[in-house]
Order: sequence, then C-alpha cells, then structure tokens
Amino acid sequence: MDISWQKILVSVAALVFAGFLLWKSRPRLPLPRFRRRSRLVAKRSPEAIKEQIRSAREQARRATTPGDRAKSLVLAAEAAAEAEGGLTSAMGLYLRAMRADATSCDPILGIAALLRKERPELLESVLWRRLAHLPFSGETAPVAKCTIETLAHLYRRELRHRDRARALQKLLAKF
Repeated sequence: MDISWQKILVSVAALVFAGFLLWKSRPRLPLPRFRRRSRLVAKRSPEAIKEQIRSAREQARRATTPGDRAKSLVLAAEAAAEAEGGLTSAMGLYLRAMRADATSCDPILGIAALLRKERPELLESVLWRRLAHLPFSGETAPVAKCTIETLAHLYRRELRHRDRARALQKLLAKF
C-alpha cells in the first residue's frame, strides 16, 4: 500500500474537520451533568425544607396582592430547588409566580438560575413563551427587558448562539 503525502494531508484535514464538528455541537451532546454542592454549606434536613415550602405556599394562598403572591411562590420555589429531586416542583412554582404577577422579574431570574446549567434548552423555551405573553409597554416593560437580557445571556454563554445574542442585544438597545 502506497502512502503519499496527499493521502496524509486529506486524512489530517478530515480529522480536523471531524474535531471541529464535535466542538461545534458540544452543547447538544448528551453528556452527564452533575450538580456540585459545596461541602461547606450546611445542608438542611428534608423536613425543614418541606416545612418552608408548605409555609410559603400557605402565604401565597393568603396573599392579597399579585406581588405578594409571587414573592411567596418564589420563596417556595427556592426551597423546593434545595430539596432532593425538587427541580420539577421548583420549576412549577416559578411558573405559577410568573402567572401570578406579570410585573415581577424575580421568577424569571429564579428559573434562569435553576435551569441555566442543567436544562438550557428548556429555559430557552420558557423565556420565549414568557416573551410571547408579555406586552412590551406599560408596567411589564421592565419584565420584558429582564427576560430579553436573560435570553441573550443564555445564548451568549450556554447555548453558544452568538448571532442570536447580538440580535437580542440590539433589541435591548431600542428599549
């Protein structure tokens, strides 16, 4: 078998191209992601977490204003995020807080912190749905701006869609 410099050059180019394709598609690879918890932070007992969730939900039921209800639901979601396997319930509580008060940015920041590393595609979907239901003027303009900023940050960092991030930054400049 005759190995010429042309065959070696083509083989190296194919290898470099395959490496580039793997590098470019790395956010979509199903790699395992582990949560790191600091050993220095004292873990609360599951009973204490459940009690905090229960009391925050009770406060949300008794709330008289949408803002108070949303704050209580955000507190419950933060406690649920601490619980083992509480990602789904925390996400549900954040979504309820978004529906409760359309003028609060706290649920958007909370769900972004919850899903940014583990489920960025799901976070992208949630943020786009939120933008679809928000008017960009009036009392909800700051929330729309907060949502667009979060989405641009997600595109810039986790999903690596720089062109989408730039387009959203231009939209933010118009606000």
